[in-house]
Formats: sequence, structure tokens, C-alpha cells
Amino acid sequence: MNSLLNLVIRHNKLFRRDRMLVFFSLLTVIIVILLYAIFIQKTQIDAIEQLVTATPDIKNMVNEWMVAGLLSIMTVTSTLAAYGIAIKDMETKVLADFLTAPITRAKLQLSYVINAFFIGFALSLFGLICCQLFLVAVGGEWFSPGKISMLLGVVILSVTLSSVFNLFFTLLVTTQTSFSTLSTIIGTSIGFLCGVYVPLGSVPEFVQKIIMLFPISHTTVLFREILMRESIDTVFKGNAEAASSYEVHFGVHYEWGSTLITNSYSLLFITLSIIVFTLLSLFLYSRLPKRF
Repeated sequence: MNSLLNLVIRHNKLFRRDRMLVFFSLLTVIIVILLYAIFIQKTQIDAIEQLVTATPDIKNMVNEWMVAGLLSIMTVTSTLAAYGIAIKDMETKVLADFLTAPITRAKLQLSYVINAFFIGFALSLFGLICCQLFLVAVGGEWFSPGKISMLLGVVILSVTLSSVFNLFFTLLVTTQTSFSTLSTIIGTSIGFLCGVYVPLGSVPEFVQKIIMLFPISHTTVLFREILMRESIDTVFKGNAEAASSYEVHFGVHYEWGSTLITNSYSLLFITLSIIVFTLLSLFLYSRLPKRF
């Protein structure tokens, strides 16, 4: 146990010292913020004002929509960046040096997974605090204790899913060059797959189904439900039809055909996805040739 803890501490220190890894873990989030400031916010506000009378509450609701997407994306990019330590150790033969000590390959791999989880949780928690401060600064309210508890629960669930999701793909790469390519692909696509760059209702139906089948997008839905429910009730008060239209179009909740996908279903889907990606990673790890 001591050796595992020491390995995790070592990986964590290396990650914090590597400024480029930290920067790239936040790059997608920075891009989303810029896109939101440039055109996403205005486009969404204009669309909502066609459904209801314009009020200051609309801007707060749209800001919460953006924050939900950022939190979901951050859990993915931060855990993925943390696995960069494992790839670097593999390419520089540091892992071979570790194996001269009484440490198994499985324990080494587990240390990278635990490190990815802790880094993902720490950065996501920091992101949650920053998002709260941002929402208050632009006219929103402080989160209630109940809302904070629910948000932390979804953060833990999302970081866990992202950790095993990224583990599966990083097991397929062996060099820092290929890892950089993987990071670019995931970092570029995650905003689309979580319905942040483009609203769900603005893409073709087959793309909507792909997004709804993407496990991490369901964490975005849970974040949106927690953050936006009060604002939606306020903005669309007395206009249930407009509220339902907005929620479906902007991915506050999913509908498969005419069937509403509830939060309970999303929680179940996320849990099953964690189990599936864990088993797939274990299977892949057992089948890969020993690379160190």
C-alpha cells in the first residue's frame, strides 16, 4: 500500500510540474469559454427570446447551460492529461526502472489510474468553484448546500467515468506523439459529443442519437438539470410547451423518439458504462504485449 501511495504522489508531482500538461488539460475549456463569449451565448439568448419575453433571467440560465458543459468537459480533459505521465514514463523507460523494485505491472498501472482520478477531481472541483464565482459575478445566486452536494456527486461520477474511458484509449498508445494525437482528437470532439459547441436540436437526427449514446454526454445532462432547473422554471413560468421545446433542443434532457430519458436512466447508463469500460480496459491490458 505504501508503494502504491508513493507512486501516486510521484505521478501527481510530475503532473503539477509539467506546465504544458496542465495547460493542455484546460485548453478545451478555454476554447469553449472563447466560443461562448463570441457567439454561443448571443445565439442561444436570441433563440430563447423567440419563445418567451426577454428578461435578465434568460442570461443567467444560458450561463448555467455553459457552466454545465464546461464541468463535464473538464473531467475528461484533466483525466486524459494525467495519463500523459504514464506514456512519458513508458517512452523514457522509467517504467522498466520501477520494475527492478518489488512492484507489479498491475500496481504500476493502478497508480496511474488513481492519479488520473485525483487530478481530475481536483481540477474539476477548482473549476466548480470558479464557475460558482462567475455565476455570482454576472448576477446569479450562490449554490445551496443541497445543490452543492448533488454537483459534487455528479463530479465524482463524471471523473470516474472519464478515468476509465480515457484509460481504455491510452492503453492503445505507446509514444508521446500518438498520445498527443489522441488528446487532440478527444479534446476536439468532446465539445460536440457533449452538445456544448452546437445545441442537440441543431444537428441531424443520427448525430443526436450518437450524442445520446455517448456516456459522458449524460453527465452534461445531469449537470444541466441541477444547475438550470430553477432558472428554467423562472424563465418559462406558465409556458410548459416552450420550456419543453427549449429543454429538448438544447439538451437539458434527452428524448429518444418520443421517449423521455430520465435522470435515473442517465445515472444507470453512466454506471453501466463505468463497468463496461473498466472490464474492457482490464481485458485489453491482459492481452497487450508487455511493453515495459
